[in-house]
Amino acid sequence: MSTVVTGCVAVFAAVVVWSAWHGYRRTSGSADFFVAGRQAPWWLITGSLIASTVSGATFFGLISSYYRMGFSVHWIPLGVAFSWLVICFAVGPRLRRYGRFTIPEYFAGRFNSPGLRVVFAGVTVLWMVFLLATVLVQGGLLFGSLWNWNYGTSVVVITAVVILYTFFGGQKAVLYTDFAQAAAFLIAVVVVVPTTIGAAGGWGEITSTVSADQPGFFGVTGGAVSVLNVMALFFVWFLGYLGHPGFLTRFYAARSERDVIKTGIAVSAVYLPFWALIGFAGAAMRKLYPNVADTETVWVRFVVEQTPSIIAGILFAAILGAILSSADTWLLTAASSGTHDLLRKVSRTDWSDRQLLSRTKYVVVLLGLAALPFGLWRPTYITEMMTIAYTIAGASGGVLILFSLYWRRTTRQAAWTGLIFGAVSAVVGRVAQSAGLTPEWFDPILPTLLGTALLLVGVSLATPTDAAATSAFDRLRTPQPATTPTPSEETA
Repeated sequence: MSTVVTGCVAVFAAVVVWSAWHGYRRTSGSADFFVAGRQAPWWLITGSLIASTVSGATFFGLISSYYRMGFSVHWIPLGVAFSWLVICFAVGPRLRRYGRFTIPEYFAGRFNSPGLRVVFAGVTVLWMVFLLATVLVQGGLLFGSLWNWNYGTSVVVITAVVILYTFFGGQKAVLYTDFAQAAAFLIAVVVVVPTTIGAAGGWGEITSTVSADQPGFFGVTGGAVSVLNVMALFFVWFLGYLGHPGFLTRFYAARSERDVIKTGIAVSAVYLPFWALIGFAGAAMRKLYPNVADTETVWVRFVVEQTPSIIAGILFAAILGAILSSADTWLLTAASSGTHDLLRKVSRTDWSDRQLLSRTKYVVVLLGLAALPFGLWRPTYITEMMTIAYTIAGASGGVLILFSLYWRRTTRQAAWTGLIFGAVSAVVGRVAQSAGLTPEWFDPILPTLLGTALLLVGVSLATPTDAAATSAFDRLRTPQPATTPTPSEETA
């Protein structure tokens, strides 16, 4: 590997280390560590959300998915883009208004049910550990491609980097480094993708060659899946993002509701054009490398072979940044919920702010290590691993978030029913699908999501409302000055 490439990655790594240390020195308490003191401007949150959303899965997993499945994969970014519109305009402002720290904490207050907080936190930690494993796979593939390291060694190294970065930095480091990382890989993609198209002979040559090899590649279903499959992709990623605490809690860090709205406009303006470029890159790779052994490293291979060293170095540094930006977001969110909402509640003891902060950092280490075996295992493609995680997130949390924010009549009993049914059905459905017990054209997530929604409606109508729960709902609808409690306060 060129010394220029290695130098670019090394410089970027040094910047990340400095940012984490800078964030560590500016973190004076748990409010800083969890939500950056609630003083993050809209442009900083925008950069962080884009960086966390894109991740290294874009350059390894999604390009591979486009390569294999054609433009049916467009339904993933379409679902995510629609989710961002709903999150930033309909969900984020109300969560910011509620003014707490975690989504399990919000559910406990909204439905007057401390137990719901513990169970939802447990479900969230489990699927986020599996999601975190996908970025360890990405790091393993990146280091292996750059320096020919053994895959297992590469995964262990990226695990250590992610744990240390999150342990020291917290939310302040996440926000600032995510913004820099987002800028780096957006610029790199804008420069490199046209190069891939040109190297493949131009867009006309790509479409004619790839269409002959896989008819329907550029169509709605990519010529490889059914209409029900693409509908499932859309809803899984749309509701999965709605149920993802790592994204939703970003708005707790915002300075105001107005900043949340500005974030929505900015993310929407950047997101779909970026994903369009990734789809073009996937098609170009199919033309350039029609028979590769590992499709998840195909774009890295192209960059190494056909771009100048300085461009390759910037791009690989950007990919490393994208990996870290997602890993720190997911790890910090899982650790926050695991400590703030699960361990503290189960232990039934009062922790000081200092104790909560230190124990959260220890949980960061434990959860990072818990994700390591899944990263080493690499059970399937990165995008498929993420889809499994978002299936559980959408079924257990995404549907419930919408009902809790916009239907006053949603009851505590309905929330419990929807959470348990959604989580269990999502897991059973994915296991059955992996075992080949369902037809290829059918995706079990569709009846799971529909069943969760119907249960929320039916059980809510059949059970009485709770005065505290409806009062919490009314609070969400009424703008008011935000409070800034510490996470060590009892809030549910």
